Amino acid sequence: MAESDSSAMQCANHSELEWRVLLSEAGTAQIVRHPRTHGAGSPKLPARVKRQKGMIGAESTFKLQNGWLLGFDAGEFGGGLWFADVDGKTQELSNENVRGFVETQQGVMVFVGLAHMFHDSGKVLIVPHKITSKTDLRTLGELDGAPQAVSKLSDDTALVITTQGISQIASSGVSKTLLRRRFSGLYPNSIVAASDSTIYAGMRLFVVRLVLQSGEYTEQWLVPDNCKHFRVRDLQCVCRK
Repeated sequence: MAESDSSAMQCANHSELEWRVLLSEAGTAQIVRHPRTHGAGSPKLPARVKRQKGMIGAESTFKLQNGWLLGFDAGEFGGGLWFADVDGKTQELSNENVRGFVETQQGVMVFVGLAHMFHDSGKVLIVPHKITSKTDLRTLGELDGAPQAVSKLSDDTALVITTQGISQIASSGVSKTLLRRRFSGLYPNSIVAASDSTIYAGMRLFVVRLVLQSGEYTEQWLVPDNCKHFRVRDLQCVCRK
């Protein structure tokens, strides 16, 4: 276990190693090397949609019955959630940074938030599968920190890893904290639940694994076999056996 103020955690912040977790078709977890590329992506906006003021940063889209959700995240420089109808007409729904979408039977959960300097907050919004007005957007609840990665857990629940831990969120607004741990310096990028209910989260240097035993999760931290000991040297985290 890596404590928030431990030398291991501090070293990991400087590591060039970063891991991403994926699910295979069989439902098993896969751990792959993830490139250190943080920042805006460049996916294309849907046809007929023209970029508006405030549409900046990393982009994400989600197809609805009558259009698209458009998410933007430029960190401390701004972000927002927009709705675009099939004709390309856009409407801003929120000015908060969008970190991910998860579809449920009750609607689409939108994870928003920001961690910058002394600011660290997040929340979960939800919209119906068919939007008719801005008032369709509702707040489900607050998160313990800014969301870093999300994934679908079931028809009505999602997993989210924030700067402060790992939680399970239901479309009803009910949340369950699975782990309290400060992840802000490790930049989590992905989280999945395998078919055996084991949860994996990818980040700098470590993969965190939560194993379900007797209804409770046991926390495990994974590193490569050749990286059992590490220290900072020339502003780099150096591994050795």
